[in-house]
Amino acid sequence: MNTPTGMWSRFRDEVRSVSDRTRRGARRVYDEGVLRVDLVSLRRERRRGLADLGERALKVWNKGELSMLEGDSEMIRLRARVEGVDAAIAAKEVELSHLRAATEKAPQAPDPEAPTPES
Repeated sequence: MNTPTGMWSRFRDEVRSVSDRTRRGARRVYDEGVLRVDLVSLRRERRRGLADLGERALKVWNKGELSMLEGDSEMIRLRARVEGVDAAIAAKEVELSHLRAATEKAPQAPDPEAPTPES
């Protein structure tokens, strides 16, 4: 027969366990949300960079100086900007996939209806 102290101790431990799992789960959801917002922002920045790059290319083309395109300092700067954003997007996507993989591997909460060895 269980003593009241033992029962309350088990109850307290179970509440802590559930609280810890909930806290970890909420943290993972928060982290995933932050990464997703970062990706949206980075993709928007990439689109802007590509638009600026295209606009600059059109200006150079309209001037008839396409041969100068590779040496144009503004084109080099815009290209580096887009490449930097591409690298940041790739890093965030890897981080997000690792976070999702860790979430899938995380242990699930035990079924409260399942019999326990103490029952």
